[in-house]
Amino acid sequence: MISLVYLGVCLVYFLFQERFIFVPTLKTDPFTSKIGSYCEEHFINTPYNGKIHALHLTIENPKGIIFYLHGNTGNLKRWQFMAEEISSYGYDVFAIDYRGYGRSRGKRSEAILHRDVEHCFDYIQTKYKNKKIIIYGRSLGCAFATRLASRRESDKLILETPFYNMHATGRYYLPFLPVKFLLRYHFRSDLYIKNVNTKVYIYHGTSDIIVPHSHALRLYQTAMAADKSVTLTTIPGGKHSNLSSFPLFRKHLEQVLD
Repeated sequence: MISLVYLGVCLVYFLFQERFIFVPTLKTDPFTSKIGSYCEEHFINTPYNGKIHALHLTIENPKGIIFYLHGNTGNLKRWQFMAEEISSYGYDVFAIDYRGYGRSRGKRSEAILHRDVEHCFDYIQTKYKNKKIIIYGRSLGCAFATRLASRRESDKLILETPFYNMHATGRYYLPFLPVKFLLRYHFRSDLYIKNVNTKVYIYHGTSDIIVPHSHALRLYQTAMAADKSVTLTTIPGGKHSNLSSFPLFRKHLEQVLD
């Protein structure tokens, strides 16, 4: 009986894992910006019948542009505020919603999501020739950002509250399941980071219970072992969604983006 229950739990996790990994807010009505910055909407057609909704925030005399990849919850209606906060460091910001988020559409898989990110990066890169382009990932977006930085040239890679890979994340939440064999999404940042050839800056808080600080430390150690230029900034007391409220984080990020 216990074996049947265990197999049932494994089956539920295998079939419904996307609901744990991706927690989007859908939006079909026209997008309304609630930020003060100048903001343009873009809809980008991507391979495999994708349609990606993006926001382009612009400022006067930007140092370059930050390509921003957000976390696994909500949509651009929520993340537009973070994008505006990042633009205060003197950069334009281009942020996208993944398939199934907000007004982005298309069938989803790990490979397809990565292709979308590359396609959107290439789209904005053509508009910023000879300008600094910084890749910035947040939580789930760190996996997309790290892989992108391993395949495209950029000036810096910034990772805020990254996880080591999806296997390690699954074991953290469900240590009693063989998640490595059940997962269809692997997000191997630990492998991607070995092929990144730009400076990497990792930020993580010690009180993060969504993604433990140990994930950032392991990712940092992996990059160091691969002889990469990487800096880990630990925020004492920082949680998963509040690093920007800490002066240490803001001061260091300002120095990195100067």
